[in-house]
Amino acid sequence: MKFKVLILSALRNLNRNKKRSFLTMLGIIIGIASVITIVALGNAMKNEMMKSMNGEDTEQIKLQAIFASEDITIDMSSQSVFSNLEKQSVGKLEQVDKVELIYGTNSFGDMIMANIRGTDFQGLAGKVKSSSNPGIIGRDITESDNINNRKVLVINENLLKESKLDSNEMLGALATINGINFEIVGIIPIPEEENINFMPTPNISIPENTYDKYLYKEQMPQGLDITLKKKMDVKESIKAIEEKLNEVGSKREYGKYSVVDNGGVTKFFGKVFNTLTTFIASVAGISLFIAGVGVMNMVYTSISERTLEIGIKRAIGAKKKDIRREFLLEGIVITLTGGLIGYVVGIIVAMIISVFIKMKVSPDIFTASIAIGLSVLIGLLSSILPARKAANANTVDILK
Repeated sequence: MKFKVLILSALRNLNRNKKRSFLTMLGIIIGIASVITIVALGNAMKNEMMKSMNGEDTEQIKLQAIFASEDITIDMSSQSVFSNLEKQSVGKLEQVDKVELIYGTNSFGDMIMANIRGTDFQGLAGKVKSSSNPGIIGRDITESDNINNRKVLVINENLLKESKLDSNEMLGALATINGINFEIVGIIPIPEEENINFMPTPNISIPENTYDKYLYKEQMPQGLDITLKKKMDVKESIKAIEEKLNEVGSKREYGKYSVVDNGGVTKFFGKVFNTLTTFIASVAGISLFIAGVGVMNMVYTSISERTLEIGIKRAIGAKKKDIRREFLLEGIVITLTGGLIGYVVGIIVAMIISVFIKMKVSPDIFTASIAIGLSVLIGLLSSILPARKAANANTVDILK
């Protein structure tokens, strides 16, 4: 038979039992929609993360130059570590496309110098309106502390131990920062299991309004945002930039300049997102296996109902491969139709969810190919055994 005839025959047979065909298709629709929703949201989250780290052009290779002081008694956050001298020197390198000064320390907090009972140490301070730390010794920072500009702070026990301070005696003690005394109202204990943090986290928490009133500093250039030219070797570029900064940098006598590859961090998190998305989508895809069993059952039922029709077709010249193809196509048509509907439903659901989590979800070739590929594969695997049974049926026995 011609392929067109086989397709029309498959559609006609599916139309005979609309309710059964729809219910069989419903499992495919739900399974594909679940997988597409998860994959679309996972891709959107990954793209948002890459844009936040690399800007709109995710193909750009961005580096960040930072300075680490070797003398912890020098508060570099109050000094201009980078200037136009470093910016222009790096900008002249052949590997570099453009350079911008980064103002402030970083987005995770400010490095501050503190003194507790004669001991000086550095900590990463974060501004909070209120805090909630499980197992805290003492109390957390409250909204009342923030509203009333109270000079209080919460500190991590790790930081105290690193500074060789007895954490058991620190609750209620005074920490002096820029000549201003802050009461330690809470100590965050060291967790029983070590947490893996890929980004620096503040180890001193201070009420936001208090910080702005007493500790605010005019932002100074504390880094360089460097964009490389296309197709430049990242390792060689980092080495060249570090050598240049440590040769001409105005603060080189106090410490060392280094360069961080933001792209490497971005790629790492991209892989993490891909792995998580694949795992969750695989769990959701279990429903597709159940739907596949439903398709197989439908094809077997269709064969048992059309035994006489199969015998007549064989008697008038239809070949085994024609019978086999017809029932294979029935399975593929129903799963492909369900897959396409499931794809549309999945994208719509992902778009609705994206409105609430403020991400951009849009149809793409990758998710469409997943929907079509899975649909055809399920239809083929679910129909191959029933189709083979129909093709191998004995014509003489059927027509007796």
